[in-house]
Amino acid sequence: MRGLGRNQRGSGVTRTGWALAAMLATAACAKGGEGAKSAGADSTAAAGGGGGGGGAVPVIAIIRAADWIGSEWSEDALKVGLQESDLEQGHDYEFKISSAQGDLATLPSLIDAAVDAKAKVIVTLQDETLQAAVQRVKTLPIVFNILSDPFAAGAGKSDSNHLANITGVYSPGFGDPEQTKRIELIKRVVPKVKKVGILFSPAEPLSVGLKDKMTATAKKAGLSVETVPINNVSEGTEAVTALVGKKVDAIEIYGNAAHGAFESIIQVARDHKVPVFSPSPFEILKGATAAFYPDFQQGGVEAGKMIARILKGESPGKIPFYRLTATKEQVSEHAAGK
Repeated sequence: MRGLGRNQRGSGVTRTGWALAAMLATAACAKGGEGAKSAGADSTAAAGGGGGGGGAVPVIAIIRAADWIGSEWSEDALKVGLQESDLEQGHDYEFKISSAQGDLATLPSLIDAAVDAKAKVIVTLQDETLQAAVQRVKTLPIVFNILSDPFAAGAGKSDSNHLANITGVYSPGFGDPEQTKRIELIKRVVPKVKKVGILFSPAEPLSVGLKDKMTATAKKAGLSVETVPINNVSEGTEAVTALVGKKVDAIEIYGNAAHGAFESIIQVARDHKVPVFSPSPFEILKGATAAFYPDFQQGGVEAGKMIARILKGESPGKIPFYRLTATKEQVSEHAAGK
């Protein structure tokens, strides 16, 4: 998978085409061997033998809060970071993957299962997973990724002053701390926009925080805002129907519950011809109009290198958090006028 390499740094705008096709190819490759099955299901078991000293191959337990953000892509990026650190899958490590699939109440049991399986490192994807891990794991190494705010989760006070068993990669505001660039993207793609609608998950503090920041930023830009909560995946159709009923010109979505319900949300939005914006490029493939997001690939490679350092004996407490600043945009071909 070395072909993933490093994406260009800095902010850039590309349209769907070969870039997203490459993402799909990578995801399909990962699904063939290591895609998650169901909530709590392990997709890759630790293999016996191999691994340097002839014992069991060290297990890297990857735990997702939800699968909405292109999980297989991030896992392939982790492999690149491990490979660049001269570690080989099947010999030096094996992935063991599980997902809460948006049901955050199951995260503690998934974390406990990783501890019981004697994982060498736990990789927590998304803020809610790290928060649960901080509460339950005190000594086992943790590396977080696809994350906005490790400090709110209790992982530390600064990039260099953090819990001894935790390190990782984060991107404040998912690449946009004040949500300014998301508003700029909406105004650029929908020039006549006057009212923005936001679907958010009220049980998720990050989702609420992003909603509040986007509301304030939109109002400063002269736009009005309507918000509708979505508490679980089953409420997708009802929530987006309520939002389009408020005559919004564009929709932004935040939170695992909202993203987990994306397919039902996009169906209603299409029926009412309301464009949907997302922090996940993979949701463009499902019908989103545009996405603004951190360079998840770069972040995954950096996280993979952190995992390698830990497997080689380094303490997570001595590895500073990595703040990911590179961002990207994707605009669908339809929105771009193709």
